[in-house]
Amino acid sequence: MGVKDLAITAKESLSLKIVRSNRGSVSVLIFTLFILTLITLLILADISSIYLAKRSLTQVTEGAAQRGARNLDSKEYYKNAYTLKNLASNILSGGDQDPGIPIDCAKASHDAVSTLNDWNLLNNSVARRNIKDVSITDISCDGFQIAILTSAVATLPIVLPFTGISEVHITSHVGIFDERKIP
Repeated sequence: MGVKDLAITAKESLSLKIVRSNRGSVSVLIFTLFILTLITLLILADISSIYLAKRSLTQVTEGAAQRGARNLDSKEYYKNAYTLKNLASNILSGGDQDPGIPIDCAKASHDAVSTLNDWNLLNNSVARRNIKDVSITDISCDGFQIAILTSAVATLPIVLPFTGISEVHITSHVGIFDERKIP
C-alpha cells in the first residue's frame, strides 16, 4: 500500500466516523417533535373554532325554535275542551292523554325566520366572528312540535398550507315541543 492509498482510506474512515457518530441526532429529534407539536396545535385550534361555531349556531337555532313554539293555536287548544264526552273520558279512563300544547305553524315559522333575521342583523355584536351566511334550510311543524334545520359557513382562524381548507359548512337541527306542567 502506498501513501496515496493510506490517505484515501484515512479520508474514508473519517467520513464513516462522522456518519456513524451520534452527534446532532438529538437536535434533529427535538426539531421534528417541535414541528409535529406545532402542527397538532394548529389543527386543534381549527377544530375548537369549528366546535364553538357549531355551538353558537345551535344556540341561535334553539332561540328561533323557542320563539316559534310560543305561538299557541287557540282554536285547536280549546276545541272540544269542555264537552260531556271529555268529562266522561276523564272520569272513566283516569284522565286525558296530553298530546302537548298545539302550535300555530304559520305564525311559528314566521317568528322563527324573523328571529334568525334579527340575529343576522346583530351578527357583529352578538355572534362569533367566524360565522357567516346563517340561513334556515328547513322548517317542519306538525301542530305540536316545530323542528328547524339551519346552516352556516364557519371560517377557520388558521389555514393550514397542506389542506387549503379555509371554510367549513356546518348545520344544526333543533326540535321543540310545548307541554303542560304537571303539578
